[in-house]
Amino acid sequence: MEIWQYIEILRRPNKTWFFSKDNTEDKINALTKIASDGYPSLISNLTDFLKDDNKEIRETACRTIIHLFKKVDSKKGYYDTLKHCGISKSDIDFYENNFPKDQFVELLAISSLNRSGYVREKAVKKLSQVDSPKAIQFLIYRLADWVLPVRQAALKGIHNFITINYVDNLIENLPIFEWLQKVERTNLSGIYQETLEFLVSKKRAYVIDNFKKYPDKIRILLARHISSSLRENSQELKLFLTDNHFLIRNFAINHFNKLGQAEIEELLNDKSANVRLQTLYCLKDQNGFKTTAKKFLADNSATIRHFARFTLKQSNIDFAKFYNDNLHRNYQVVGSLSGLAETEEKHYSEIVKSYLNDKKIRVKKTAFLALCKLDEESAYDFALANLDNSYLGLRNVIIEFLSDIPRQEVLTKARNIYEIGNCDLKKSMLKLFNKVGGWAAIPELMIGTIDKNENIRQLAFGYLQIWRARAVRLFSIPKQGEIERAKQIFDFVNETHEYKQYFKTNPVNGLDFYFK
Repeated sequence: MEIWQYIEILRRPNKTWFFSKDNTEDKINALTKIASDGYPSLISNLTDFLKDDNKEIRETACRTIIHLFKKVDSKKGYYDTLKHCGISKSDIDFYENNFPKDQFVELLAISSLNRSGYVREKAVKKLSQVDSPKAIQFLIYRLADWVLPVRQAALKGIHNFITINYVDNLIENLPIFEWLQKVERTNLSGIYQETLEFLVSKKRAYVIDNFKKYPDKIRILLARHISSSLRENSQELKLFLTDNHFLIRNFAINHFNKLGQAEIEELLNDKSANVRLQTLYCLKDQNGFKTTAKKFLADNSATIRHFARFTLKQSNIDFAKFYNDNLHRNYQVVGSLSGLAETEEKHYSEIVKSYLNDKKIRVKKTAFLALCKLDEESAYDFALANLDNSYLGLRNVIIEFLSDIPRQEVLTKARNIYEIGNCDLKKSMLKLFNKVGGWAAIPELMIGTIDKNENIRQLAFGYLQIWRARAVRLFSIPKQGEIERAKQIFDFVNETHEYKQYFKTNPVNGLDFYFK
């Protein structure tokens, strides 16, 4: 059954005449199905059943509405979804008298998003009185209401929740304040600053003690405000230094003058390139910085390597030799391979080749990328030999490289790999043919649409659509052999699609136009 058919079942009278069969069970089943398969915009079709004469239908309708309400997946989606609900001020009183508190709060939240300002105002006043953290989120939304009495009621209401009992709930909803200030015209800075003052000043000790339990987005927000009023307290600074998120560790750098040498070393060795770079910027005017910068010539971050080389450009350091020496010592391998590529000293390519067989896939991948700049033919030989490499990351950079050099032996090997390869290899070969494009690639893309694996067929279908879009810009004249093969493959694939019906419409239909 379609959703609209379940709605029709709900709209039928409970009984059509005196001896008719009761259809409560049918309506309960319809509501259950709507809850399972429905979407939030259906709520406006269900609110009438919250006042149904049948208590069982009322209760099931309420559970269904709340279930759909929880499916709203965006802040702006709340009002757009719920503004058309047929809810009146008297309905709110009915909900209060007939539903448990937890359900009543959910219905108040829905009512607070109604298009009627009178309904919103009453819902907000009721939300202000309930002892439920759920109310906070929807009171904050109404702080930006376009009707003044609603805004005033929300402002008065939110003050009831600025207490120790709701500290975590206020913290949880801080991102909504931030969002509203960006997208709404109303100035919320007053109440927002009051809330922050309560959290970051009055309840600062609680926030610090519980800081690590909050999710990343909220920790970053809190850290920003704690940082702006950092106290002479090593615990607060340590909180930043030991956090798992690099943006929070960055806040420690804002207080660089308070850091000891051990803490600076910790930041210089941070796993985040951003943190390392910001720390280097703070040190760049200090005596002996060039000695520090030399340690970062072979950093894994390209930005830091460039910064270090720029700092030391007057130091008469042969950067290419420096990287070559590092590689001979098997030291800072990834950064040295990348640095050698950046200096483009081609006579050092032999040392790079020796790392193509490294056990670490990251090293092997970096060595290949370096070789692409230093010795393209050697890189080509490696790429051709490793086109079917089992590591996807390496395979992807090889495909990126070979797609710009689509020699016949590359295409032939790719076809062979597709024929005998597993699903992942087939996807990679289709990716290669898609990047190569043109007349040489179209037969393989057509073949992909009749693969036994549905995922492969769908991928090939998408690539085929891209090929069609690009076909109008194919100014090169195809070779006779390419045209003949394309026609042959087309006939076979077209016949297969007519028989197998893999797609609603034949994906190769009309392609023969290009092969005439």
